[in-house]
Amino acid sequence: MVENGGMFLQETIKDSNKVSYVSQDKELLKGVNGQDFRVISDDGKYILFLTDAMYYLVPKSLYTVKEYGVNPLFREDEVNKIVSNQFYLVSGDWYYVVLAYNGQSIKHKIPELKGNLEIIANFNRGEILLKDDHAVYIYYEGENKLKEIPHLSPSQTHFVQSLDFYQQHHYLYDDDTFYLINIRFIYQDITKQFNLQGKRDGFTNAEIHPSYSGDSIDTKDGLLWLYAHRTVPQGEDSFFTPVQATYLNKYKDVYVYHDKVYADNWDLIQERQPLDLVVVKNPEELHRPVTVVFSDNVLEYLYHEHQLQPQEKKIKLKTTEDYIEIQKQRIFIGADELSSDIFLNTPIFLGSIVNVIKPCDSRMGDSVVVDYYYFFTDGNKVYAYVNPSVKKTPQVLDNVSPQGLKADDYETLQKLMNMLITP
Repeated sequence: MVENGGMFLQETIKDSNKVSYVSQDKELLKGVNGQDFRVISDDGKYILFLTDAMYYLVPKSLYTVKEYGVNPLFREDEVNKIVSNQFYLVSGDWYYVVLAYNGQSIKHKIPELKGNLEIIANFNRGEILLKDDHAVYIYYEGENKLKEIPHLSPSQTHFVQSLDFYQQHHYLYDDDTFYLINIRFIYQDITKQFNLQGKRDGFTNAEIHPSYSGDSIDTKDGLLWLYAHRTVPQGEDSFFTPVQATYLNKYKDVYVYHDKVYADNWDLIQERQPLDLVVVKNPEELHRPVTVVFSDNVLEYLYHEHQLQPQEKKIKLKTTEDYIEIQKQRIFIGADELSSDIFLNTPIFLGSIVNVIKPCDSRMGDSVVVDYYYFFTDGNKVYAYVNPSVKKTPQVLDNVSPQGLKADDYETLQKLMNMLITP
């Protein structure tokens, strides 16, 4: 941020609810000119910005910046291309850049990389899955080593991540090669398994649909391939089973097989515990929520005596995933509905901040103790809920006018909180 002619790094820390401010501080970036300042990328750990025709890579750590300052990375005129804030094409050569603990940049030249570079996946485990115009690679950050993954055509390569992040198998494939690959990019070629089951025309048209009920591949030839890891009689592991089934609707997580639907991949493969489509009220909306077996947004379908049966859908007051929700004059914070009868108009959320009563002391086994403050206005007055999970009625800040108050502003929220803290 630029302030009073100086460049500052601002660090904002929020509570795990992602709404409440915990702290906000800033540090002057000494020696950095704010002329034509522009942020290039921010990956949550480092900020890459351009100013005064110089690139800077800055750690999002006020301590590091205060102790060691910041240093220019490259001149603007020598950089041809940047991928994320880690890879730089300089004078025809690709460099991978990291910052040492003291903020100094370490530049690793990677002569094997040529032409256009694209990061396919990076799970921040020390390896990066990427490709250039010639091949698909794994780059090992700590060793500055590049390993080519064989048999993949870069222009046709696809990567699909399972919904379960820690699932041992995600999917990396092109037209004629199919790999299972985990978050450390250890891969296994299972193309032969598809060939042995009659799949010999490749994966050009394949679409992978991840689902909590089991991943599936639609190969556009009348078959769905269901992920179901098992050991076949030949002694080899098998991962996908072909079934002549179809998707029921747009959700792509419910399969139709002989006019019945099944709760997961194994249920379909073994034809057990089906749900007859005749009893489904709204088939176009039938899907697999996390909390129940099936829902069509009218009825829910649950197991009863080993059979799937419909029942009335439970009405939920809170219908979005937002932590703060306002429905007309009703306020929800998390799972709690608060008392809001005092509001004259629809509440407007001004923001939230915490007061740390007792910091965490891991050596003594003590947890952090904090008070939560949530501020609202109805355009006439300002209201505060303090620890609303316990106390659901608001306090009125009679001596504060809502006019001119900035919403979601740390300094404003801090001033409001300080008015309520007993000295």
